Amino acid sequence: MDSITSPPPCPNTVSVRRNPPRRGRPTPMKAPIPSQLEELLPTTISDPPLPTVADQAPPSESLKVFLRIKPIVRTITAAACKQLGEATRSRAKNAWPQNPTAKKNSTKEKQPAKKIGSEICISVTDSHSVTISPPPLLVDSKKIKSEVYEGFSHVFAPDSLQNEVYEKMVKPIVDDFLEGRSGMLAALGPSGSGKTHTVFGTPRERGMVPLALQHIFKQSKGRDCKFSRSFYLSIFEIYSERGKGEKICDLIPERVDSGLQSSSKRVQEVMVSNAPEAESLIACAMLKRATSMTNTNSQSSRSQCIINLHMKRGEGSNQPDDAVLTVVDLAGAEREKRTGNQGAKLLESNFINNTSMVFGLCLRALLEHQKNPKKPLQKHFQNSLLTKYLREYLEGKKRMSLILTVKPGEDDYLDTACLLRQASPYMKIKFNNIEDPSSSICNKRSIQSFSRIGQQKRMKPSAIDAQVSIPKPLRLAVI
Repeated sequence: MDSITSPPPCPNTVSVRRNPPRRGRPTPMKAPIPSQLEELLPTTISDPPLPTVADQAPPSESLKVFLRIKPIVRTITAAACKQLGEATRSRAKNAWPQNPTAKKNSTKEKQPAKKIGSEICISVTDSHSVTISPPPLLVDSKKIKSEVYEGFSHVFAPDSLQNEVYEKMVKPIVDDFLEGRSGMLAALGPSGSGKTHTVFGTPRERGMVPLALQHIFKQSKGRDCKFSRSFYLSIFEIYSERGKGEKICDLIPERVDSGLQSSSKRVQEVMVSNAPEAESLIACAMLKRATSMTNTNSQSSRSQCIINLHMKRGEGSNQPDDAVLTVVDLAGAEREKRTGNQGAKLLESNFINNTSMVFGLCLRALLEHQKNPKKPLQKHFQNSLLTKYLREYLEGKKRMSLILTVKPGEDDYLDTACLLRQASPYMKIKFNNIEDPSSSICNKRSIQSFSRIGQQKRMKPSAIDAQVSIPKPLRLAVI
């Protein structure tokens, strides 16, 4: 028998390919584009043009916050007392009504007077910052340290004049107003800090409103304008009578009925042609404003006063039709211990403090919304009639400026520190969507009504409308 041959030895390793290589599929041919559609499509795709200066969004502007320090009232020296007589020594410092607790502490008034330098709690560091120092009693008991507040648009020292304040604070707003941009100036501060003096002034020292009127009518007459411009003035106050809700009172005299603009049931707008006429109307209106006497202010404002100057251009002008310049004189915040208010005056103080608080909450809500756009803007303006009227400014849609007035006395440290602490974050507010002068529209919400305007609800699309369909450019081309 033949010998059986053994198979060849197997290799140590064997590689088995399970997935054999496959050939790639040929790419399909592009479908030809119809000739009619080819005419509609561009032959070459060019890069988008760079945005021009006119197309770019306007730069954001920060809220301008100014600070003015009231001059401190210096005591009369002994030599002057001898010349004026003994009557000057016994004259009471505070006007009626006096604080009842002052009689018990009458012996403390005989203590020696302190130095003038130690009575000042706030000092100007530079033109944009101040330093506030607590009195010695608070430093020892509560260990409060001095604080520096920076970022003000400008700080006006106690010796600043009205013209200086107007040139740096109000004149830019007036120039924008003449160009067709609306603006607002609001005065904030504790009672007796000089808000009304800054806004209206005196016959010797004219305030911001008289100086602005003089500038506006001088510029309107000096320019060679082809189209005439007319100005309408309205003055009203918002007050609370014994805490029974807020009311609007027109301060323009009733006998003035010439040149009436479309007036509402509550407030009328009177046409003014020159600065003396407008100033006389404002002077008569201030006599009707609600004021009262407290321990901190001999003529304390008990209402929120609002002045509007409405500019309208003649027909055929290419420039904006309407612009409104608003000046708000807020009643000063009050503390019961210092004012000594009781009864009806105490209810008025609650209204004044509540309005100031709501005004500050609106500004703080706007700042928080700008820091976090996902967070909705809280509607604090619904809690006050004043903030409802100023809604567009408090929502950042229109330009506004703030003037803070403080008293530098040692006894005024708590009021001054509270105001600066609350208002310091306002400087970070931005006005991104400022109205364009070419498309400015009159504020229809002002004066006429503060009611809400109902908006139509959006209808949900049906299943047929929600389907995405391919556009048909051929039919559009035929049409």
